[in-house]
Amino acid sequence: QAVTDQLDKEGIAWTVFDEVENNPSVATVRKGAALGKDEHADFVIGIGGGSPMDAAKVIALLCTNDLDDTQLFTGPYQKPLPIVIVPTTAGTGSEVTKYAVLTNPAAGTKQSVSTPLIFPTISLADPAYTMSVSETVTIDTTIDALAHAIEGYTSQNATPISDVWAEEAMRFLSIHLTDLKGPISYDVREDLMYGSTLAGIVISQSGTTLVHGMGYPLTYYKGFTHGRANGMLLPFYTKLMAETMPDKVEKIWEILEVSGQDDFAALLKDLIPETVPLTAEELAAYVKLVMPTRAVKATAYDITPQILTEIYKGLADR
Repeated sequence: QAVTDQLDKEGIAWTVFDEVENNPSVATVRKGAALGKDEHADFVIGIGGGSPMDAAKVIALLCTNDLDDTQLFTGPYQKPLPIVIVPTTAGTGSEVTKYAVLTNPAAGTKQSVSTPLIFPTISLADPAYTMSVSETVTIDTTIDALAHAIEGYTSQNATPISDVWAEEAMRFLSIHLTDLKGPISYDVREDLMYGSTLAGIVISQSGTTLVHGMGYPLTYYKGFTHGRANGMLLPFYTKLMAETMPDKVEKIWEILEVSGQDDFAALLKDLIPETVPLTAEELAAYVKLVMPTRAVKATAYDITPQILTEIYKGLADR
């Protein structure tokens, strides 16, 4: 309503596409782009959480690009329609990233469209629009943002600048990890939005790592939300990183104000208590999907199928 009132005030005609589901599909963004072309849209506004924001970015891209289902994820791309983003959750950081994640049935998992061309032209990150977010979604999105900060901080592609943003993001998110249940004040929502946006900036520079790569099959096949899947996997990831970069992991514990690995795992278990027993067939399928991904390549650890298998097995009794 806030957006459409302003468009009306400025005399700008608009139409609504409101069919974006959780983890939007290739078919959905194609349908949105068809509407955009029919309406001769001049720009696209994405309002909502990660799913509507990512869908809006790809819809803007498909309004100006004729791409088959393979080219959609590989390019090359021409300039999309201008993109305006209004986040209503504090989690994905999509308002400041060059990524848009879609469900791709052809690949049997979620995949990213990645190009600097889909950086939003304008982003309006107002915590007021997150005040009515439910407890479950608040937890899931906050943990997603925390995963962005931690993964970006420990990525093979991290830089001194992205590290500064990652540490700042962790500070603003960590002070509220025990405040996510029950009513949440505007001041807390503001910190969560700030932390989420900073964490989005981090992954635009350094990308995500093993947590996101392993989380996608849990979302695609098991129906866990993106943030919830990340939260279950994060402690397994930090345990690996403690071997590779102990100084950075110690800094993470310092910023999060936890005593170490066990304390961190217990904190996430309290927020996300689910377990995931997987069959031998599921383990093999998920490992096969994850091994060739960019997420594995960006991880500062020699990832093998055996390591992935052990982590997935560990979800049964975390």
